[in-house]
Amino acid sequence: MAKNYFKSYIWLLETLRSRGPLTLSEIKDLWMGSSVNDEGKELATRTFANHVSSIADIFGIDIVCDRRDNTYRIDNTDELDGSGIREWMMEALSLNNLINESAGLRDRILFEAEPSAHRFLTVVIRAMKEGRMLRVNYRGFDMAAPQDFLLEPYCVKEYKRRWHLFAHEHGADYEGPHNFALDRIIDAEMSSEPFTPPKDFDGRDFFSNRYGVRQYDGEVPEMIRIRASALQAGFLRSLPLHRSQEEEIREKDYSVFRYHLIPNWDFRHDLLYFGAGVEVLEPSHLREEMAHEAGTMKLNYENTTR
Repeated sequence: MAKNYFKSYIWLLETLRSRGPLTLSEIKDLWMGSSVNDEGKELATRTFANHVSSIADIFGIDIVCDRRDNTYRIDNTDELDGSGIREWMMEALSLNNLINESAGLRDRILFEAEPSAHRFLTVVIRAMKEGRMLRVNYRGFDMAAPQDFLLEPYCVKEYKRRWHLFAHEHGADYEGPHNFALDRIIDAEMSSEPFTPPKDFDGRDFFSNRYGVRQYDGEVPEMIRIRASALQAGFLRSLPLHRSQEEEIREKDYSVFRYHLIPNWDFRHDLLYFGAGVEVLEPSHLREEMAHEAGTMKLNYENTTR
C-alpha cells in the first residue's frame, strides 16, 4: 500500500507541475483517468489531504489552496527551478515511476551505469543534515594507499555521472572545502563530532565561477571567448557549457560564445570533446594550452607503434 501511495504522491506533484493550479474536482477527474489509479477508485477528499501532508513531510514541497478560486498549486516553486535538490529528486523519481509503468519497454529505454557509490551519498547527506563530521577511508587515484580522514562536509555535487563531496579535513591548515569523489571512498560513517559550515558559505556561490569539480589554489575566473562551427553552436545553445554562457556573435557558418569562469582541467577537456569544431579565441594563454594539448595528442598518434 505504501508503494501505491508513493506513486500517488509523484502523480499529484507531476500533475500540478504540468497543468498548473487545479480545483479538487479537476484533480479527482484526472485521477480517475490516471494509470497510477490501477484500482479505478475515486480520490477521497481525506486521502487527498493526507497526500498533501505526506508530500510536505517527504519532499519539503507545499501544496496550498488559493481560497479565491479554490485551486491547488505548488507553493515553493522556487525550489523547482531546474537546479535545486528537489528538482533533481523529482526528475529522478518521476523517471523511475515512468520506467516502472513501462516494464515492456525495459530493453528499449537505456541508461549509462553510474559508478558514483550511491551507498555513501546517503550517509554524507545525513551528516550534513544532522551537522556531523564524517570519518572516511579514502583512496584517490594518485594515492599509493588508502588514508583515513575526519571531514567537515560542506556540500555535494554531481558531475559527469559521479558524485563529489566538498569537505574540509578537520585540523588541516588549508581554507575552504576540497573535493572527495564518492566512488573513491572505501568506507564512511557519521561521527559524533559536530560541524556547521560557515554562515557565509553558499554552495551555488562557491561553484558560480567554477567549472566541473576540479579546483586549485590561486585560480581566478577569466573572460573566455570561443568560436564554434554552426553544428557545434547548436549543441552549445541546447545545452550550455556553463551558466555564464552568452552568444555574442551568430553567423551562418559559426558563432562566438563568451564565458566567465575558471578555465580549469575540466573545462579544457570538455572543449577538446568538440574537436576541430571549437576554437579558443581568448585569453591567449588558454589558446596556447589548447594548442599544446592538441599537438601532444597528434604526437602520441604519430609516435605510437603497434
